[in-house]
Amino acid sequence: MNKANKLWRLKLSDNNVVDLAIIGGGPAGLTAAIYGARMGLKTALYEGKSFGGLAGTAPKIENYPGFSNIIGLELTEKMREQAEHWGTTFFFNEVSAINPKEMTITTYEGNTKSKAIIIATGSKHQTLGLSNEFELLGNGISYCATCDGPLFRDQVVATVGGGNAAGLEVIYLSGVAKEVYLIHRRHCMRAEACIADEVASLNNVIPMYNSTIEEAITKDNKLGVLKIKNHETGEISNINVKALFIAIGVEPQSDLGKKAGIELDEDNYIKVNKNQETNFPGIYAAGDVTGGIRQVATAVGEATTAAMNAYLYIKKGWYGEGETT
Repeated sequence: MNKANKLWRLKLSDNNVVDLAIIGGGPAGLTAAIYGARMGLKTALYEGKSFGGLAGTAPKIENYPGFSNIIGLELTEKMREQAEHWGTTFFFNEVSAINPKEMTITTYEGNTKSKAIIIATGSKHQTLGLSNEFELLGNGISYCATCDGPLFRDQVVATVGGGNAAGLEVIYLSGVAKEVYLIHRRHCMRAEACIADEVASLNNVIPMYNSTIEEAITKDNKLGVLKIKNHETGEISNINVKALFIAIGVEPQSDLGKKAGIELDEDNYIKVNKNQETNFPGIYAAGDVTGGIRQVATAVGEATTAAMNAYLYIKKGWYGEGETT
């Protein structure tokens, strides 16, 4: 932590007023922090779980400009260090509420007033809702095949889902595992044709369509058996697996915005205009929480737009000196 960062932490604890408050520590939030602090704004970033977001869990990123491949956590840590270099103050602190009228955010330490707010809370993996799903995380259940697939080399595993993400997981796992069960509740995959065709061509992939997972049964505190129900025939079957990779999609972490009255679209993503502005002046959103093409590069671009417009809003509009952008 540099000297400026330490001083700003003291100031924040004294008067709880900042220029720019950023909620979320993934690529979008970290990029906004770099821009905000570099432009001279008193910038604070709040993250309640782990810095890096979903990108930070990726074992390899190959499509971010400037890096042929890089570990997700390494990339996001570089972003965090850069934001800290320019003076961003980081708080490992969950934001529980936003008040758009008062322009305050609430954490367990109290309220902080900000001239502009950027919501970059990202997205999270959808879950199956199994009774022991979280108990088995790291013990046979995973949301990332490229992260954990090598742990089950030459073993029998399963993937649940039918979209592009599930198809890509199956393709990857087919080169690692002995056999891959593909469990999907519909009669066929809904992935793009090129992905679905490749999955269909794989000799060690066993499709189980029209099927859902009824129960995950443990053996020695690890996943051992999946109880599967075929909804077309009513048949119940048990398959022995060492791992289950859940790939049924992601959902935006937009509850904070929703509670504050920030407008969402039909899929619960925060609605923004071309300037990343929400329906409240001075409040912006960027990254996965806004939907669209959910990539690190797009999150960075949206965050750049949000931070630049937040800066202009503060300079032009906060003190009533002109119209906001």
